[in-house]
Amino acid sequence: MWGLLRSLGIFSARAERRYARQASTELLELFRAVQRERPELSGRALYQAVIARRLGADEHSAAQIVLRAEESFADWPVERELRFRHVVHYQVFDEFTHSGPACKGTRTNMGVVVARIIPEEL
Repeated sequence: MWGLLRSLGIFSARAERRYARQASTELLELFRAVQRERPELSGRALYQAVIARRLGADEHSAAQIVLRAEESFADWPVERELRFRHVVHYQVFDEFTHSGPACKGTRTNMGVVVARIIPEEL
């Protein structure tokens, strides 16, 4: 019984990492597309435009997501500049945990996967 439960945990962790990898890659591609189309945007405005495009959301909703990412990653435990990597980490986790009733949390640190795909300097 315990072996079965443990193996299910392994499969769910793999699914989480796969989701994080795919979503991070898609968000990076959107970032580059929005950056090409709207070169005047940078920082927070650029991040909001990317999230708005991904979600088909209005700018206000996208701004709320970017704000939550900032509160989660740039204000604590130390204050630092908001980066696209923070926004992606927040968005990937939020999307995954809202993707179905069985996905209320994660077994892996999705930030590790995000960090492999999203350059720190963005």
